Amino acid sequence: MVKIEAPLVEVKYRNPHAEAVVDYQGERWGVVLAPISRMEARGLPENALVTGKVVTIEGYPRADGSHQMRAERITVDGKTVELR
Repeated sequence: MVKIEAPLVEVKYRNPHAEAVVDYQGERWGVVLAPISRMEARGLPENALVTGKVVTIEGYPRADGSHQMRAERITVDGKTVELR
């Protein structure tokens, strides 16, 4: 598992899973979040994820080494939300 802190570059709040793109160490990372119904039920509404906001994401990177990960949890504005 990796843990990164980075600004949100793009957020797609849609089904089946919300997605985000962050800038981390000079690279763009794609992040698969969770279904929007789960995120909202756990206290992470769409308006909490805005471009430019710095978030901390913990998750599993792709085995092939590409800059993509499946997030297990995200911390936004000091609040940690479990996504799985």
